[in-house]
Amino acid sequence: MHKILYYTKSLCPTCFKELVAMVVSNEGGIYLEKTCPEHGLVSTLIWEDSANNYINWLKNGGIDINNLAQSKKQAEQLFSLDDIIAKKQNPVSAALMTTTKCNANCPVCFTNTNLTYTPTLVACEKMLDDYIKQVGVGAPIEFCGGEPTTRDDLIELSQLARKKGFNYIQLNTNGFKIAKSLEYTVSLKKAGITTIYLGFDGFKVQSYIDKYGDDVLNLKLEAIKNCKEAGLAVVLVPCLVSNSNDDQLGEIIEFAKKNMPTVKGIYIQPISYFGKYPAHERIRLTIPKILKLIDKQTEGEIKVEHFQPGALEHPQCSFNGYFMLDNNNKLKAFTRFGTIRTQAPTAIKNQMLTKKMWLPSNIMGLSIGGMAFQDIWNIDYYRLSKCTIQIIRKDGSLIPLCAKYVTNDEGEKLFEGIN
Repeated sequence: MHKILYYTKSLCPTCFKELVAMVVSNEGGIYLEKTCPEHGLVSTLIWEDSANNYINWLKNGGIDINNLAQSKKQAEQLFSLDDIIAKKQNPVSAALMTTTKCNANCPVCFTNTNLTYTPTLVACEKMLDDYIKQVGVGAPIEFCGGEPTTRDDLIELSQLARKKGFNYIQLNTNGFKIAKSLEYTVSLKKAGITTIYLGFDGFKVQSYIDKYGDDVLNLKLEAIKNCKEAGLAVVLVPCLVSNSNDDQLGEIIEFAKKNMPTVKGIYIQPISYFGKYPAHERIRLTIPKILKLIDKQTEGEIKVEHFQPGALEHPQCSFNGYFMLDNNNKLKAFTRFGTIRTQAPTAIKNQMLTKKMWLPSNIMGLSIGGMAFQDIWNIDYYRLSKCTIQIIRKDGSLIPLCAKYVTNDEGEKLFEGIN
């Protein structure tokens, strides 16, 4: 049964035109539907479960669909993409794009760009200063790329950020350079890096060939070993791809348990489609599907009901659970769907929670969560307007991550390079 739940705004996958979109309940789940006058109808699965499940998840994350646009006319009056980008942001974290260079050539990379650019240390300092002016030094900072470890002065950049007061510095890396040098890994720790956000896609050789074009599993394992020696916290980040590594979640969780407390979290990123992807290749792994896979692959040790939507971002964007080991070496959940929040979430509280979970410590706790990034087919302005993960632009302004990297079906970026 085709039922419209609410209206929103989105973009045409071909020409980037702003369109009114419908969120509809249909057979098989919830879909985002939009029609471009020139390029036609596009329908994308956004939630593989019932309308009741979707509505309850949104409600638990602070959104009542009755307060959303209930007609095309109301949706037409919604904020534009320029409005979303221009509004004052209050992010939980932001990423500094340290370079567009990389020492890998991943077929599924969403930061891949035709422009080669590495901002100078002076330019990076200005972007850090602009970030501090907007959010203070309490917010986490992430160094991303490209691959940040291709910078010869990454140690100096880390020291600079530490001197400016950042006490949570996360390095988003493929781990190749860390794996090859314990000395370099120790130097990162001494320079102020606290947390390694490490791409980790399971234990099947083919999964790494699918993503990296090569078998790099041993490099990943060696990187984790060196992080343990250096005293760095590690968050494992699986890029989840249907029929490639979506059967690996149970093994990844078991591996994380064995490597606590170095491994502080698992943060799952179901693949988003940036670039040219035929419709038959765009297989969606939505939040409810991922939670059911976790439940099944851990044989119920971790259950669907142990997770809740993000506290500050749009609930359709993320899921989170926190667990600790009990005396039987089982993960005990400290979170649960439906938990009533007695206080409204704030960016500062979420920043403190991130640090508590992901800074190096001897606490035998493990966060398991994920972020369903938007692409041109499923981008939703309601979601975008609540984005908590920003990219620092060259001029010091902030842009929601999903807007920054969006591409059309020809692979053209709406915002190229670091701009």
